[in-house]
Amino acid sequence: MKSPIAVIGGTGGVGRLVTRKLMARGETVRVIGRATLRARRHLPPLAQFFLGDVREPETLRTPLYGCGAVVYVMEPGPGSRGSGGPAGTPESGVVNTLDTLLRGAVSGGPRFVLVSRPDSPGPTQERLTGRPPAGEDAVRASGLPYTVVRPGLRTEHDIAEACVQALFGGPGTRRPAPERALA
Repeated sequence: MKSPIAVIGGTGGVGRLVTRKLMARGETVRVIGRATLRARRHLPPLAQFFLGDVREPETLRTPLYGCGAVVYVMEPGPGSRGSGGPAGTPESGVVNTLDTLLRGAVSGGPRFVLVSRPDSPGPTQERLTGRPPAGEDAVRASGLPYTVVRPGLRTEHDIAEACVQALFGGPGTRRPAPERALA
């Protein structure tokens, strides 16, 4: 991909793996996260780190500008509990990110890969409530090309590989189609 790829939540476990896999392919990666020290400790030296928070859309403009793809990893960590943390705002974070992307989008917009939260009830919730896990409906309605990866019982490495395959394809990969999720 010629344009940079943004990884939101790139300092978490899955996000770091996605970042490393993309960089191993020679991609330019912009990691957006809330922890500068964690980024310094865990990210490859050539990863571009941007301090940002999905609850504050103005912090997303610069790192998302010109990106050809975005991988959004919902992975609440120990400092994210409560209504003010990312665990309390999964849908609004996705909406803020999509709004920022769409305001600066060129024709077609960037590809969007959403990794649903690991603790998301997934298909069971959808069957019982008729509503997908938080944020998925906003992604579907955005008009951007997208893939939703639902973690289920996958390992972090499997989830990261599913994200990369969603962007570039690969053996056994179903091409992302609207209204479908990789389960």
